[in-house]
Order: sequence, then C-alpha cells, then structure tokens
Amino acid sequence: MSKVQEEFDNCNDAEIVLTPSEYEGPLVINRPCTINGSFSTLWSNKGPVVIVEAPDVTLKNIRVEVTQKSDIRDENVAIKTNYPNTKLENIEVCGQLEGFQDEADLWKLPSVIRLDSFAAQQENTFLIEIDTPANAKLKNNINDIEISPMELAKGKNLLKIKTNKLRDNTILYGEIFVQTNVTRRIYILGKAVAGATVHIEGSTPFENETLSMPVQIEAPKEIAVPAVSQGNIEYLKRGQRISIKPYQDSVLKISYEQESVKKKIDIDGYVFLLSKNGRVRKDEDLIFFGNQKSSDNAISISTVDNMPMILAELKKLDEDIEKIAVSFSVYGDNPEENFSLVNAPLIRIFSGEKEIYKYKLEGLDMEKTIVAVEIYRYKGEWKIACVGFGYNDGLKNLCESYGVEVE
Repeated sequence: MSKVQEEFDNCNDAEIVLTPSEYEGPLVINRPCTINGSFSTLWSNKGPVVIVEAPDVTLKNIRVEVTQKSDIRDENVAIKTNYPNTKLENIEVCGQLEGFQDEADLWKLPSVIRLDSFAAQQENTFLIEIDTPANAKLKNNINDIEISPMELAKGKNLLKIKTNKLRDNTILYGEIFVQTNVTRRIYILGKAVAGATVHIEGSTPFENETLSMPVQIEAPKEIAVPAVSQGNIEYLKRGQRISIKPYQDSVLKISYEQESVKKKIDIDGYVFLLSKNGRVRKDEDLIFFGNQKSSDNAISISTVDNMPMILAELKKLDEDIEKIAVSFSVYGDNPEENFSLVNAPLIRIFSGEKEIYKYKLEGLDMEKTIVAVEIYRYKGEWKIACVGFGYNDGLKNLCESYGVEVE
C-alpha cells in the first residue's frame, strides 16, 4: 500500500493524478496544486488525514477516512485547511472537516443504522431521529427501502425508512449518503425473518453514534464492507481460465450485481459442489437459500441488498469435491422473466477484503438460469473458469445435469 506523501513529494505537476488505490496518510499539501484521487481512498488511523498548507489547492475524486475514533477532536479530522479558497470536488469523508467556511463542524452522524430482524413478506416502517449541523440532501443506494424526507434541515430530522416485502432470510445491507459539499456515508443493516415482528411507524432505534435494536445483527463476514480500490481490477472474459493459487487459502467472496432491471425480478444464487464425475454426492451439496451452508462449512450463501453473495473457504472443502459451480437463477416459473430484463450483470470476486476480479456477464438473453463461474482443482491448485452460459428452461435442467433430484 502506497504512502500518499511519497506520491505527492515525487511529482511537481500542477495536477497530480493518483493511480486508483488505497493510500496511507497523512498528506501535507504545501504548494498550490490539484490532486485528483481517481476515486482512491486516503486513510489514517487518526487525523488530520489531509492538511492543506498552501493556497489554491483543489481536491477531487477522493475518499478521505479516519479509521479510528478518538476523544481528541483533531484526531477525528479528515481534512484540515488553513486557506479558505481550498476547493473540494466529489469528496467523501469519514471524519470531520476543519477550516472550511461553508461546511459545518462536528457532524455526529451514525456510521450504521441497525434495523435488527423484521418481518419477511411484509412492509416494515422505522422512524429514525438524526441530527445534522447544516442543511443536507440524502441519496439512497438501497433498492429495497424507501426513505423520506430526502432533504434534511439543520437540526433534528425524523427519517422514515420503509422496507419492501422481502423474502425470508434476506439480509438488507447497503448505503445511504448525506451530501453537502462533501459526502458522508451511513450503512443500513437488517434481516427479513419469517415470524419476526412487523415494525410499524413510531419505533425509534437511534442511540447516539450508532443505531441499535434490542437484538443486534452483526454483519456476517460475507457482507463485511470490503476496502475496495476502484481501479486496477482485472476484468475476466468468458472462456478465460485463471489460477487463484495466491488466494486459495483466503476467504473468497463472489457477489452478483446488476446495473438495473427493466422489470422487478428476484435473482437467487445456487452453488453446486461436484465430485470427479461432475455430479453432486448428495442433494445437500446444492447450497441455496433453503440450505445456506455446506456440511463442511466451506461454502455459504447469503443475500446483500437482495443480491446473492457466496462465501468460499477452499481449505475447508472436503477432499472429494473437485469443482464448485456458481450459478444464478431468475426466481419463478414465468418464462418471460429472464436475463433479458437485466442490464449489465456483473460478478465481483474478492480475496478477503481485496477485490481481485470482475467478470461482466455479457450476451445473455432468454436464459432463466446461468452458470457464472466454476472454481476447480487442477494439479494441486485452484483455478477459476469464466463460464457464462445458461438454460432457457430454468433451474430444473441445471440441477438434473449435476445429479440433483428435482420433484
């Protein structure tokens, strides 16, 4: 991981463009310049992370983060400037700002809003009290909730969070953003559970720096927020095979994402554990929402913001498993509900908290079920094959091809 001060000191250009990555601070800017972070993250355990000691400085396209909270005010500062003409463009902060005349001091937003378990297949409503030191706008990146109001006034605001009717065991996990001249991020976490209490307007789970309900839901490690660099991620192509030997002892995360859909549909993940003959040993070798973990605890499946996420620990896998087929299927029997309704489906692969590959699922049309990737053993190491083929007739044919009995 690069030290951002070294990058700055070694470049005398008027505009310094960072390679997309994570950079450890602090950074002291002692001459007029523009720093374009290319959506990198600058971080430090304590602040200030960025200190501006020169006029005519512009910071843009950067996330600046203080990673540890402190009782000392200065140690919570993300960006500090001694010059009022410092410009901020497309900046996200986790921490305070100091020295900016048009930005309020001492924001005390929660980092997480925990909604606990709530009723599946029901609409649930929460009222959340949030205090802002200035007017701000909200941006909601979570498909399965509605939030109002979307504009916050200085002082105390009461947010109404309404969930969609989510299926049992769906984990609600995503972000909302509070926007002034900079952006501040809040994560929202909860889980739809059959038989849980239907939350109605009037419950207020706000508690100072974090929000909590009587029973806590900790984010499972498969949906822990990855420290992701926006660039330098290798894109894989259909038919490509690549060794993952450097990562095979780590925790692999495989997530499905999509840009948008033309019609609301549900997409589920299915993982088949295959032996040498290319078939499952038993029906329990199919991991899905009805059987969320393999018997050896090596493979598990969950949902993040209603999208499938697979967690794989290959070193735990039974020795007679030679291949793992990761599949996704459009829920339901309607043949018109298929991947032709999906815009820009994407597979993201992580090793622990580091994103290592992306794979665009291109060329899909009438398929209801697809095999996205296969992870397989080859001469003592693990490899990934980018498959990307599918079945128009749905999940049944795929299950039967792998030896899973379907009634």
